[in-house]
Amino acid sequence: MSYKYSPKQKDVVKKLLNNQMGFINILEGSVRSGKTFIVNLAWTLFILNSPYDKFLMSGESTDSLYRNVIGDMIYILGQNKASYQDSSKGGAQLIINYDGRTKICYCRGGSKANDEGKIRGITIGGWMADEITLHHESFVKQALSRMSLKGAKAFWTTNPDSPYHYIRTEYIDKCKENEYCHWHFDLDDNLTLSEEYKENIKKAYSGLFYDRFIKGLWVMADGVIYPGFDEKKHCISIDEVPRDNLIFYIPCDYGITNPHVYLKAAVRLYEHIPHIFIVDEYYNKGDGGSPKTDNLFLSDYKDFAKGIKPRNVIIDPSATSLINLFRQDGISVLEADNTVIDGISNVTTWLNDERIHIVKNRCPNLIKEFESYIWDDKAQKHGEDKPLKQNDHAMDALRYLIQTLYPVSSSDLSLLKGVRIWG
Repeated sequence: MSYKYSPKQKDVVKKLLNNQMGFINILEGSVRSGKTFIVNLAWTLFILNSPYDKFLMSGESTDSLYRNVIGDMIYILGQNKASYQDSSKGGAQLIINYDGRTKICYCRGGSKANDEGKIRGITIGGWMADEITLHHESFVKQALSRMSLKGAKAFWTTNPDSPYHYIRTEYIDKCKENEYCHWHFDLDDNLTLSEEYKENIKKAYSGLFYDRFIKGLWVMADGVIYPGFDEKKHCISIDEVPRDNLIFYIPCDYGITNPHVYLKAAVRLYEHIPHIFIVDEYYNKGDGGSPKTDNLFLSDYKDFAKGIKPRNVIIDPSATSLINLFRQDGISVLEADNTVIDGISNVTTWLNDERIHIVKNRCPNLIKEFESYIWDDKAQKHGEDKPLKQNDHAMDALRYLIQTLYPVSSSDLSLLKGVRIWG
C-alpha cells in the first residue's frame, strides 16, 4: 500500500525541491502527526543533493536520535548505502555512500550544557535536530554557528512546550522576519492514521500533555500536576488488594533533612496489562531532631519490608551512599529512571487508565501530595517545566517506580496504553 502524503507533507518536499527552504526549517505540533516521517525524508534528500560531505544530526541523546531518525534513514537508503557507527573515534556517525561519494553525518546528543563542546570546530553543510526543545540553548547556538557554508540549512522537529521556551520566543515567533520556514502539524496531517487509532491516542493523555501533544498547543504548565487523581477511582481498602500473582518493589525517595520515603508497591497483570497497588508507605519527615543516617534508613527498610520479598528497591541514582549500603547488605537495587517530565507524563497515563490503586488508610502522605503537587510558575516564565520542590517526595518515589519499570517518553505514550506488559 502506498503512503498517503498530506498537503503539509507535500509542501515540505515541494519547498525543498524548489530550493525555497529557509536557513532554519521548523516542523512542530502533535505527536504522530507525520512531521518526523516527512522531515526524515526531506533531510535525506537534502543530504543526497548537497554539494557538501559533512553534516550534523542531533537529538536529546544519540539513542533517541537513532530511534526517531537514523533508523528511518537507513531504511530509506538501504543498508548497502547507509551504515551507523556508534563507537568511531570521532563519535557516532551515519555514513552514506551514494553516487560515488561518501557523506558523513556526525550524530550527537544535545540536551546537556557541555554537549556544545562536542561540535566545536566542525564545518557542516546542514543540521537536522530531532526534538529541538530538548536541546540545550548553548548547543543550538553552537550548531547554527557551524553552518557557515553557502546553502547550509537546519531542519528541526519538536512537540510544543512552554510558550516561554527559547525555541518558541527566539525562533518560531521570529520565523517571518528571519525568513525561516515553519509548519504546524496535528493528527489530521497524518493520513495513515485511522479514526480509531486517533481516538485511542487521545485517551493516552490528559491535562497539560493533552493540550501539547494532541492539540499541539504551546501552553504553560500551571496548577496541580495530576488533576486526574480521584480518590474514588484510585483509592481502595486493603481488602481489595489481590492476594495472588503479585511482584513487589519498593521505590525510595532519599532524604536526610527532607522527607525520606519508601512505598510498598505490588505489580499484577490483568490480561497482560500491568496494574500497580501501593499497599503501604514509610514517610520520615526529616524535621524532628537529629537527622537519620543511612544505616538507620536501612534498618527501617528491613522493618518496612517484613512479610514480603521485594524484587528490587528502586532508588534515585544520586543517592549513591544509600545504594552502596543496600548492595553491600545483599539487597537488589535498581537505579531509578529519574527523568521528570517523561515520568510525570507516564504517571498521568497510568492514572487515566485507572491502573494505580492506593490503599487509602495506609498511604495518607502519598494521597496528600497528589492534591498539593504543583508546577513551578516562576520556572515556566523562563520556559522550563518544573514541579515546585515541595510536597514531592512520595510523588518522586511513585514516578521512579513507574518510569523505571515501564520507561516511556512523553511523546510516545501511545505505546503504553494497553500494550506494554510487565516482563
